[in-house]
Amino acid sequence: MSDPGYNINVYPRWVTETVLIADPDPAWSPKAAREIADLNRLLAGAAAAFEHIGSTSVPGLPAKPIVDIVAEVPDFDASAMEALAQKLRPYGWHFTPPDLDARPYRRFFIKVVDDKRTVHLQFLLPGSTQRTDQLRFRDLLRTSARLRADYAALKRQLAGQHTNDREAYTHEKSPFVKKALSAPVRIVFATNNEHKVKEIRTAVGENLQIVSLGEAGIDIEIPEPWDTLEANATEKSSTIHRLTGDNCFSEDTGMEVAALNGEPGVHSARYAGEDRSPNANIDKVLRKLGDNPNRTARFRTVISLIWQGKEHLFEGICEGHIRREPAGATGFGYDPIFVPNGDTRSFAEMSAEEKNRYSHRRKAADQLVAFLRKASQVE
Repeated sequence: MSDPGYNINVYPRWVTETVLIADPDPAWSPKAAREIADLNRLLAGAAAAFEHIGSTSVPGLPAKPIVDIVAEVPDFDASAMEALAQKLRPYGWHFTPPDLDARPYRRFFIKVVDDKRTVHLQFLLPGSTQRTDQLRFRDLLRTSARLRADYAALKRQLAGQHTNDREAYTHEKSPFVKKALSAPVRIVFATNNEHKVKEIRTAVGENLQIVSLGEAGIDIEIPEPWDTLEANATEKSSTIHRLTGDNCFSEDTGMEVAALNGEPGVHSARYAGEDRSPNANIDKVLRKLGDNPNRTARFRTVISLIWQGKEHLFEGICEGHIRREPAGATGFGYDPIFVPNGDTRSFAEMSAEEKNRYSHRRKAADQLVAFLRKASQVE
């Protein structure tokens, strides 16, 4: 198959364009949307699943001013590719023969306007790992301010080194992309409570890289002014997202005692005062309960995740009852007086692994991990 508009012996200027990195342009995204709409119309039934990829698809990222689009075709049959080329050719598209493209996993078209590249279009097969990786890398860049900054610096550096060699420029970026795709998803946990950080890390295992506020270089105390766990969790996650631009999550947890009308609830950490004394909080609960035979209680955790700028809430509940006196030396907070249903020991008498079988925080964290595994394709 060949394209009459492509002469391998006489290269037009757009074939050997220099590598130019432009500042972020908000016009790139609308342009990609228009191109995808046109392609869907032109190629209906022959290609599908068009996506804007590459650096122009990431807000705030410098890029070569060329929109990259990926789509799927059923196969690379030569006659089918020729039919696509015939439909696209009147609109300025040029087909790059596979032997010149040297990437057998795709078929590649370039849209040229005024002798300049304006759009790249890759056709890939359904289920292609290259498509999955391209979409994952785009989404990682969209959600991590740190990754965007590092990638932007690398792109500018390589553009200076390989101004006249587009292939070398692309090749030199590969290690960065591979490292980003193989690394655990990094997410900031909006808390200063190291006990909670440890418990969440135990719950999620190696699926995610949990970064505490201290590890992220953030030294602030986030207020919790609201009267619901959901609102306080949102306050914390949105505060950190505004500061960092990164994916982040927070949690708010309360112990709710039935005979105390749900107290201490949202005020669990400061139930006995602003000094947050666990012993004083426990003493106040036991004092207010007295000999009341109704010792039913539960722990409830709400996690607020901000992922790609959108909030998602997850809830975990552990039902149980309140002991008449503390027992155990592990855990934190109200653990010495809380016994989960299905056991006779307090949380403070259990190992971290034993507690996780019942833990409200683990239940919410499992939902968080399940969401992130699907959203970011973490294996």
